[in-house]
Amino acid sequence: MLILAPLGNDASALARCVEASGLPAHCLSGASELAERLAAPHQPETLIVVLSHEAADAEVGGILVEALNAEPEWSRLPILILASAAVRPPPACVVLDRDIESASYVLLERPASPAVLGKLLGTLAGTRRRQFRTRDLVRRLEEEEKRTAFLLGELRHRVRNSLAVLRSLFKMTARNSQSVEELTLAFGERLRTLSDAHTRLATETGGDNTLARLVSDHVAPYAPDRAQIAMDGPAVELTESVAFDLALVIHELATNAAKYGAFSVPDGKVEVGWSPDEDSGTLDLSWRESGGPQVEAPTRRGLGTTLISGFFAADGSGPSLTYDADGVAWRAKLPKDCFSLTDAETRGQDRQPS
Repeated sequence: MLILAPLGNDASALARCVEASGLPAHCLSGASELAERLAAPHQPETLIVVLSHEAADAEVGGILVEALNAEPEWSRLPILILASAAVRPPPACVVLDRDIESASYVLLERPASPAVLGKLLGTLAGTRRRQFRTRDLVRRLEEEEKRTAFLLGELRHRVRNSLAVLRSLFKMTARNSQSVEELTLAFGERLRTLSDAHTRLATETGGDNTLARLVSDHVAPYAPDRAQIAMDGPAVELTESVAFDLALVIHELATNAAKYGAFSVPDGKVEVGWSPDEDSGTLDLSWRESGGPQVEAPTRRGLGTTLISGFFAADGSGPSLTYDADGVAWRAKLPKDCFSLTDAETRGQDRQPS
């Protein structure tokens, strides 16, 4: 609760009354501090502004108008003005009445008894706290709306990807099958592994968050032959939040490889590597395709490209995504607080996923 009362001991007397009501109080040195406290987002939230008659001049009125205009229509900062005579309101009231429709200030003629003042302050504080709860609810609803829109876009994108991947995998499986029975068995197995990969992507929290397992789970279902995948890196445990984000990226890279890149041809290969950087403490990640058809950078930036390029990185440096003639290459740095090296070493050149 902000108190501005410049004469004598008015401010300290009001502060004692406020704190006796169980509310925190802060005495202001002048109008400039009031403006700073109301405008700065990092300051503690203001429940009420309490002004003495002497403090409620036109300058303070302008500061309050600016603060009230910055709030949504359903939220109004409570203002209590202790006037020498209620019939002669101070200049701040004139400014508020002129510039704010239905200005939310209370004019209380002094002297006011501590009991009356305490009850009024408690009522105003309760109103303000309900405004804060409403604001927080609105923010959560807006965040959920944004998340829902993103998930719908991701769902549409993933469905299109899945259909294209199925078409590519069917052609590759048919090419390597000697009979209808062999095609049925092989393609049925691929459908099952694809379904498992999508299920893991939708529930990528808890459980095994090792990097090797994540890469294997989200890459192997899209490779016609397991020999087309090589992984190299130490044993790394990921935090849950980064495991989900990285799974989305790896999933997107794998589906693109199946549609257009290394997994769309028998001789293509994908190499996934990771290694800690001892100087920065980050983890260097890389995805490298080779042996596939010649690729070109897309002419427009779709959801998949945005997802891959938007993966967060350490030190403010974004990931790199290049379309080399031999295949796609992606590199990123994982911040040191998002992973930990485990005791068991799993480093091995051209190691195939299980």
